[in-house]
Amino acid sequence: MNRRQLFRTLAGGAMAARLAQAARLTRANLCFITDEVNRNLALALPFAAEFGIQQVELRNVDGVYCFRHDNDKLKQVRAQLREYGIRVAVLSTPILKCVLPGSTLTAGSAREVKVAQKDFPVPEEQQFAQQMDFLHKAIEAARILETDKLRIFSYWRVEDREKERPRILNGLSRLTEVAEKEKIRLCIENEPSCNLGNCIESATVLRKINSPWLGMAWDVVNGTASGETPYPDGFNLLDKKSIWHMHIKDTRIDPETKRRQTCAVGDGVIPYHDIFTAMGKAGYTGALSMETHFSVNGSREPASRRSIAGLLKVVDQLT
Repeated sequence: MNRRQLFRTLAGGAMAARLAQAARLTRANLCFITDEVNRNLALALPFAAEFGIQQVELRNVDGVYCFRHDNDKLKQVRAQLREYGIRVAVLSTPILKCVLPGSTLTAGSAREVKVAQKDFPVPEEQQFAQQMDFLHKAIEAARILETDKLRIFSYWRVEDREKERPRILNGLSRLTEVAEKEKIRLCIENEPSCNLGNCIESATVLRKINSPWLGMAWDVVNGTASGETPYPDGFNLLDKKSIWHMHIKDTRIDPETKRRQTCAVGDGVIPYHDIFTAMGKAGYTGALSMETHFSVNGSREPASRRSIAGLLKVVDQLT
């Protein structure tokens, strides 16, 4: 090997090392949904400081969906975040988590409609007509909170999705047109009680609409409700460039009930080390947003501590 070849080899190795380092997800990617720790934002933010988390996902703040607060309250929220040096990774909304008029819901989604009323007390029969108003209000809130991403859904899940597919696509396309004009990114969550419940359903619609303003909030666990294996099966179906946000929780089979239950990251079956490694290599730089989704003795905070400890362990072991 001559001198020039040696320099090229060394330079190539250095470049490979930089790329490998850039691809690694770290603690800087950590995030959590604040109301999963505490609905009182003033009590949730110290949790972020304790674990060195510098970004959060806002959904329900002080008992109200964040985007529904007036501008003065939103500015107060922004001031609270700035005090802790925390930014908003995504603003979570229930946009398109509504009934398509005239459709027949699955039994599971019909139950979820009733549950959702607790956190979003807008009469269900009025919600469909207000979706555009909700979107514009959410965009205004996102600007105040200094984020360019909104989480949305795909209507409550219907029995005949093939029949309703044109209306589902039309609703998402109309939102996307507004998003393009307003320069805001919409992240559809794969939610089993909605029409895009797993990776294949989400990937199919994202390809169909094919907009740089419509992407995915990939909830790794949610697809398991339809029998999907998140990794590698679900992962391999997705265009990684369209994944803009991730929800992180874990799942296992309860030995007593034999039913699937949410648990702390690391206590279940989801291979997060492999998923995070693959996402890093695919160029993902977004948030790993912990969604606790279970309680310890009726409290979310100790459950959140257990789950963030598991998530930290996985991230710290990435190479």
